[in-house]
Amino acid sequence: MAEGSLRHLFPGANTPGGFFSRYDQIAPADATRVFLLKGGPGVGKSTFMRKIAADLTQLGITIEYHHCSADPDSLDAIYIPEGRIAVMDGTAPHVIDPRFPGAVDEIINLGAYWDDAALRQPETRAAIVRLTRECSFRYQRAYDALKAAHRYLEEWKAYYSACLDTGALNAQTEALIAQLVPKSTGRVGTARRLFASAIAWCGARHWLEDLFRGAAARYVITGEPGTGKSTLVGRIAETALTRGYSLDVYHCPMYPDRVDHLYIRETGAAVITSTWPHLFAPAEEDTVIDTSAFVDQERLAAYHEEIDGARSGFTAAIQREIFHLGKAKQTHDELECFYIPHMDFDAVEAVRVQTRDRILDLLTGARH
Repeated sequence: MAEGSLRHLFPGANTPGGFFSRYDQIAPADATRVFLLKGGPGVGKSTFMRKIAADLTQLGITIEYHHCSADPDSLDAIYIPEGRIAVMDGTAPHVIDPRFPGAVDEIINLGAYWDDAALRQPETRAAIVRLTRECSFRYQRAYDALKAAHRYLEEWKAYYSACLDTGALNAQTEALIAQLVPKSTGRVGTARRLFASAIAWCGARHWLEDLFRGAAARYVITGEPGTGKSTLVGRIAETALTRGYSLDVYHCPMYPDRVDHLYIRETGAAVITSTWPHLFAPAEEDTVIDTSAFVDQERLAAYHEEIDGARSGFTAAIQREIFHLGKAKQTHDELECFYIPHMDFDAVEAVRVQTRDRILDLLTGARH
């Protein structure tokens, strides 16, 4: 049996305004079953999900991996589109409560398998409290650094925006709209909104090539900050929804309300923004549109020194964010070490196998 395919996404983002959650987009409103994992760090939630996903993939079932935006090697959720089934980490910073308790949503408390007495020993308790507070402190410093990066990015963008031929940009946007979403479908448009990239402790991470590998056509948008990339992609998405198309929309970690990429399900066309932190190497058959072509370069020349300064400030602030996220990860790893020795992982594994088998039963029922 051929292995199932994988899709790698981010359901949340670390942004200049703090953690931004789109966890309500992982599973649809008509989900068959949602398993919510509870428990502290080190109880095995990510491993629980990863093992279930690996077992199902070997059976030819397509799985979505929803990665943690601070540590992409850790999973926040898995989603099985075939059965509309999700397994999700329901702990902070993405606390999730059941929407339809019992009927759809079910809590699996892995904290039931730790040694309470051991964790409440004075030294262990004090260490857990100290490390938890330190982890939160580091995240706040990372958000401070992102706020600084955002200010430099706004300045950087301003110089290009001042020199942008908006008429040419609008003409290009209208041409793409006419090509990609030429007429109304007569239906109500829908959009699933997530993130496709993250600025994590290890730097920029994305799986754009895998995410858009099967697209029938790919339009890659490049250009300097402030040259209208998000305006172009956002207007295509807005028009597509107005005309009744179904979209997968991926937002920007620096501006979480803005659109970076989109996929039009009816046509299989994708629009991909290539810029840091999601640089994308276009294939020969892709259509590339560079919005920097709409900039008056002679006018821009007067701002080269200012642009260099803003770019340097942005880069330095991002490096500070990455530094603090790295410290947060170190602290989190240390915190896990106080839980791991006191967990009954044999019991956790038994619950995992039981959950996997229940998912397989649900998939079998869906197929019949």
